[in-house]
Amino acid sequence: MTFSEKLVKLRKLKGLTQDEFASAIGVSRQAVYKWECGQSYPEVPKLIEMKKLFGISLDDLLDENYEVILPEKPKRKRTPKAPVEKVVETTTEEAPVEEAATEQTVVEAPVVEETPATEEVVTEAPAKAETTEEPKKKGFFARLFGLK
Repeated sequence: MTFSEKLVKLRKLKGLTQDEFASAIGVSRQAVYKWECGQSYPEVPKLIEMKKLFGISLDDLLDENYEVILPEKPKRKRTPKAPVEKVVETTTEEAPVEEAATEQTVVEAPVVEETPATEEVVTEAPAKAETTEEPKKKGFFARLFGLK
């Protein structure tokens, strides 16, 4: 495992972003990015800061034979959705008004079936015969730009 791969895993194991890690070490985020991409390596004082932050020896940090093992996250299982039930309260007319008896009725939600899309036929409207009565009023933009 290369230094850059190890650095990414250790940083994520601590739950740090590149910005948070950079501020803890005392460098810029761009420097951390370059270290993680393998474009450059940190100076010795920065390596010592990483050693303290991660709780790992310099040998383990720099040795390519040392593997960083991430703890396995437990997988969450999805719970199936329960059917939707609607509770409706009704009063019976036979009971006196002061002591109205209530019943609870379970009504299942209706199942909505998808209907296939239908094609609409668009026909053009027949052209209207021009009238000689009053000329059509011009709209705002037609008056503004001198359009007919």
